[in-house]
Amino acid sequence: MPYRSHTLLGGMAVFSILTCSISSGQSAEPDAFTPAQRNHWAFRSVIRAAVPAVSSSTVSLETPIDALIVEQLQRGGADLSAPADRRTVLRRVTFDLIGLPPTPEEAEQFLTDDSPDAFEKVVDRLLSHPHFGEAWGRNWLDVVRFAETSGFNADPIRPAAFTYRDYVIRAFNRDLPFDRFIADQLAGDELFPDDAESQAATGYCRMWPDESNASNVRLARQTSLDDLTANVGAAFLGLSIGCAQCHDHKFDPLLQTDFYQLQAFFSGIVLEDKVAVGTDTQLSEYRRREQAWRADTARLRQELNQLELPARVKLQGDRRMKFPAEILEALDLPIEDRTTMQRQLAFWSARQMTVKEEDIPKQLDDAAKARREELLLLMADAKLRRPVPNQEVTVMAVAELTPEPPVTQRMENGSYDKPKEVMVPHVPTILRNETTQISPPISPPNERSSGRRSALARWLSSGDNPLTQRVWVNRIWQGHFGQGLVSNANDFGTQTPPSTHPELLDWLTSDFIDRGFHSKRLHRLIVLSATYRQRSDTKPTESASDDSTAAETTSPLPYSYFPRQRLSSERIRDAWLMASGQLNDAMYGPGTRPELPPHFSSEDWKLSEPSQRTRRSIYIFAKRNLPYPLMAAFDFPDMHEACGCRTKTTIAPQALMLLNSRLILQAAQQLAARATHEATSADPAEQIQRAWQITFGRPATASEVQTALKFLDHQYQLITTTTPPPPTAASPAPAESTTPQNASDAALTDLCHALLNTNEFLFLE
Repeated sequence: MPYRSHTLLGGMAVFSILTCSISSGQSAEPDAFTPAQRNHWAFRSVIRAAVPAVSSSTVSLETPIDALIVEQLQRGGADLSAPADRRTVLRRVTFDLIGLPPTPEEAEQFLTDDSPDAFEKVVDRLLSHPHFGEAWGRNWLDVVRFAETSGFNADPIRPAAFTYRDYVIRAFNRDLPFDRFIADQLAGDELFPDDAESQAATGYCRMWPDESNASNVRLARQTSLDDLTANVGAAFLGLSIGCAQCHDHKFDPLLQTDFYQLQAFFSGIVLEDKVAVGTDTQLSEYRRREQAWRADTARLRQELNQLELPARVKLQGDRRMKFPAEILEALDLPIEDRTTMQRQLAFWSARQMTVKEEDIPKQLDDAAKARREELLLLMADAKLRRPVPNQEVTVMAVAELTPEPPVTQRMENGSYDKPKEVMVPHVPTILRNETTQISPPISPPNERSSGRRSALARWLSSGDNPLTQRVWVNRIWQGHFGQGLVSNANDFGTQTPPSTHPELLDWLTSDFIDRGFHSKRLHRLIVLSATYRQRSDTKPTESASDDSTAAETTSPLPYSYFPRQRLSSERIRDAWLMASGQLNDAMYGPGTRPELPPHFSSEDWKLSEPSQRTRRSIYIFAKRNLPYPLMAAFDFPDMHEACGCRTKTTIAPQALMLLNSRLILQAAQQLAARATHEATSADPAEQIQRAWQITFGRPATASEVQTALKFLDHQYQLITTTTPPPPTAASPAPAESTTPQNASDAALTDLCHALLNTNEFLFLE
């Protein structure tokens, strides 16, 4: 579906938002904040800096990025490093943009292309590659704490959660403008009801973890809304507004009322697993006919419900005692007759009160059984006349039932059971100005929605808001360099150091807005810069000494070299699979479940078909309480919390995984077989050369070939003269193989195992 500009969204020409009423105890007057708070750099308007007229003594400046970087470097007496060699830059940008290494053929093609735009052609190819969305969509999934289970103790499956992950990948591949990306996730059901992808995007509003067997349903509801509110603040605004849940923020100018007024945008959402899709006219007609059908069948449905209710109550037994009367009242109503609040409360309680339909007649007398059979036949006939939508899709989504959602109240000390004054939707006080304090929306977008989330989406993506685009641009920069211009991508508040390059951040942000919120253009601008293409190795300056203070003052300045980075957990696994020729690059669909290491088990981790186990790591079943162990060892984020930047650890379990994981042992064996098959001859030196090309994208040096040959000879002697000990329960399972290995093959496998463990393979220079 074509993108609609903001002037068309919901029929409103400009952003409109509800005005607010704030208690005297939580003042929102302008003097609530100090001048220093109001003047914090992140709350100031984006100002496009002039590009300085500078030059570098080491490289040719390629983009405005370089000029802004070099100007600051030269103020510190430094400059950019010399350009990296072409092979290094190719491997860097290929991993960077699609999450996989270049093939030997791609490397050869680039290295023999002498045209001045050779690198630009590579970048454009990678930006249009379908794997681009998989590589960069993963970064956003970290932020929104994507998972396919609910978390907490039971950790039940959310069967359609993968539809949100697939939406994110497609959005990145389509270069969906960022303002539309925001609108889809927050209010796709309101703004784009005829777009199935936009419906799936609202799964964002359901990414919170929840306790599926919660006994205190009111608490569970409030906890989920609190989590969603805090994530909206971190993901879109780069603010730790979750810290204002119980009281005014201790450090940032964020009031407790700000937290609950932001939460009020979401008070009316109900959770849907199937949603109708169509034009406004089609959906209005469908809903009119649905309402008429409900009216026509109301007496029939009510009689059937009342007849079955005593049986259901009896079958539910003591389970009903854990819920108060208001929850039981919601449970005892047919789902289509519940109010918004009752639908919300029943989300947690209904899952704990299910009964088997075949057990209901066992609790009824003969007369009731007979009447029930009659009613069921009548209902079956009525269901044949029930209207169906023009299109219905199965996704994990949200919707609203009425233009008047349940009220949101400020909770004293953040306690769900201590509601105070009613809060109406508004944006954080510190970010308001004369243009945000205007009239409510002209009208809700339809008869079932309040339009609140649409209004929030408009404000977030408007030029009126200084944060959202800065935060997004910083996330993209961080994805390329390992660290953002602002070090904490989820918190632009006072506890995070200011941007290392404020003029650059604002220039990039202004350019991003002016060019239509297209992220791929920003990616292209960054990777074509000389800053991105410089060497990663640094040499100590001549003035450095053993004195720690002197060493500190002479350390390289940021972006005076490309920061060396270890591959992420997913990219390590995917690179192993690709090098060994096992990678299944099929896209989209439910999460796949590869084999778990010995002693790991889970009832809902049912192994996928063998071909599905080697799909890219973004498709591995995202279970909150059991992240895939290999990825967990290499700093995969906790799926309960928003992750703005992954931690970078070097710990013993990583080395053990690299040595003993069944995946790498099998990858080494398959890589050895591939190198043997693709070598130009049976000469071990040729097999070594092919293994080097596949693994590192370069030929082995003469010295490396000689060292590898000595290793193969040593391993051959060791294998043929050593009897392996009998396996024990603690031994790693052997790699699967279709054919037995002889000693020569086993020696080459050991060499390939070593190659897949090298820093050259695991790190980006």
